[in-house]
Amino acid sequence: MQESIVLVSRGIFLITNILLLYIFLTPRRPLWFQVTAFAVTWITIYFLRDILQTVILDPFLLGYLVGSLYMVPCALIFKETMNAKLFVFFMIFSLSQFTFLIFLFLEQLLFNHFVGSLVLAGLLLEAASLPLIKKYVSPYAGNMIAIIDQRNFVFTCFPLLSFVLLAFYGVQRTYLLSNFIPLVVNTLLILFTYYLVATAIYQTMRNQQAEKQLALQHEHYRNLNDSINAIKIMRHDLRHHLVTCLEFLVKKDSAAAEIYLGQLCNHYDDISLPKVCSNQIADALISYYLKAAQEQGITVNTNLHLPGNLGIDDQDLCVILGNCLENAVEACSKMPPDQLRFIDIKTTIAKNHLVIKIANSFCGSVIHQDDGFVSSKHGNNHGMGLASVKALTSKYHGYCSMYCEQQVFKVAVSLKLPETVAESRSFSIP
Repeated sequence: MQESIVLVSRGIFLITNILLLYIFLTPRRPLWFQVTAFAVTWITIYFLRDILQTVILDPFLLGYLVGSLYMVPCALIFKETMNAKLFVFFMIFSLSQFTFLIFLFLEQLLFNHFVGSLVLAGLLLEAASLPLIKKYVSPYAGNMIAIIDQRNFVFTCFPLLSFVLLAFYGVQRTYLLSNFIPLVVNTLLILFTYYLVATAIYQTMRNQQAEKQLALQHEHYRNLNDSINAIKIMRHDLRHHLVTCLEFLVKKDSAAAEIYLGQLCNHYDDISLPKVCSNQIADALISYYLKAAQEQGITVNTNLHLPGNLGIDDQDLCVILGNCLENAVEACSKMPPDQLRFIDIKTTIAKNHLVIKIANSFCGSVIHQDDGFVSSKHGNNHGMGLASVKALTSKYHGYCSMYCEQQVFKVAVSLKLPETVAESRSFSIP
């Protein structure tokens, strides 16, 4: 009976950890490859455990060593960088190990021997908490992984050290209250540290985006004020322009009048600042990049439906639009002047989702990373924008796809809207 409980507990421990990997990481391989990778690893560990148990007598130490082999399918299946995979793997392994040790200590303290049923109940409780982890923990962890994904090895050390600390308690196998209390305290400190790191990263990202959003709004309002002042001057000078055109017509020089009116219309087009959508925040952001694109001779086509109340955080919307448009303008600016430069922007609301489609021409050279793309910007922020976009699409239960097609780079983003917002707004774009 006890052996059956141990086998079931191992199975639940393994399945729970694998499901946690899929909550925090994104698979890049087909399903058959994923199943095969985990199955081969399980078979390898099964036979390796029998071979090594004659050399490594401590079952806990043996379990830690062979369990670490699941890092191999984790590295092969998921698309994040190795730093992010190591961080998530040992974070999950250490926290699941904490669940196991806590209930094992409780069994020893209550019954003075190993029973197994209490450990099994603890593992089942952890498995039942997976939906809550996906809903409440995954968004914050996504921000941490987005930072770690930029090859920041410092963060990777923390879950590794946490794993070693908890493994130390397991290998000791001294089930006394004097050991149980430090185990609980240390684990709570680890969890609290995870919370502080995640909150700090999340707040820092939001503050940076708020500053950027505020700067864009100031730029937009400055441009709007310049446009209003220019129109006031033009209205003041309108009488002089009319007199000039009338003089050309009196002299029957219609060609000169036509040229003069054409120049006047072009001048008016240059100083005008059209409104691109109803959402004020998005309007300021898109207008900024429209102006930046026009200054570099990039043709921009827009088909926008962005109402004011979307039920999506303004800063999140700016992160998605800003990063995609910034990358599009950057890609077009690197093209030779004699080639067609264009950006197509389309947004709509369809089937309870806000859909954003951006297509831009580019020189035909992109940077691939883990079956995805990263921007070609240099410095510490390299690739962080696209990682933020992917993290936010996950937050709003949507998707983000990026692909190239005949020297055209295309991005499609879908964000799920609250039901109350989506009911009255359903449009479609080709």
